[in-house]
Amino acid sequence: RNQEFVLFYQPVIDLRSRRLSGAEALIRWRHPTRGLVPPDSFIPLAEKTGLVVEISLLMLDTACAQLQTWQTQGLDYTLSLNVSGRQIPDGLSPATLHEVVSRYGITPDKLALEITEGVMLRDIDKSLAWVNAVHALGFRVYLDDFGTGYSSLSYLKMFPVDTLKVDKSFVKDMKDDGNEFTLVGAIIAMGRSLGLDIVAEGVELESHLLALQRMGCHYAQGYYFSPPVPAQEFEAVAARVTTLLAPPAP
Repeated sequence: RNQEFVLFYQPVIDLRSRRLSGAEALIRWRHPTRGLVPPDSFIPLAEKTGLVVEISLLMLDTACAQLQTWQTQGLDYTLSLNVSGRQIPDGLSPATLHEVVSRYGITPDKLALEITEGVMLRDIDKSLAWVNAVHALGFRVYLDDFGTGYSSLSYLKMFPVDTLKVDKSFVKDMKDDGNEFTLVGAIIAMGRSLGLDIVAEGVELESHLLALQRMGCHYAQGYYFSPPVPAQEFEAVAARVTTLLAPPAP
């Protein structure tokens, strides 16, 4: 009611074309006395009470409005949203998704839905039916935090996901001779062999970026490019990212 929930946007970089491809939308709470509250502090309670469904529908509307703004500006960005287990299958029904994107004139392929293995495991049959339904409508489905859960290959075979997101805990600790480096390389190679796109989170150093490019990773996001920012700051961030990724002058 007080419009204290807002979306911040963290840039996602296409490593093949070295350009900004879009963003991940991340919720924040602008609390009148506590300031900016991160989602870890309130989402677990929102999930317990069921309010996460109402909050997420509000965020879906905000995200589609932002996509519409970018589209009007001639910017061909994609946007990904995190989906809670409480939203599947009825809290964020395929029909609702279709209605909202249609209302804003957004094609479904511009909106990606991020789910974790834990969400899928709550009720595999219902989760699979939901993923198949949203996929059939043209929405992209990302498997988030890959590597931190069960990471069973049977889920990749069973669920029609488009993209794996390599968890930031592996990426930010990558060193050339470390286990994290080997694990990230293995996840990227496996995902590519399955025809999946790969997004690496937690890119904090230029060495991370260069290593991921050598491994054949498709996309990257992290503080090396930008932290999540409010919508009104995204244009300035996009300009900084473009400069950062520009090839060195001859």
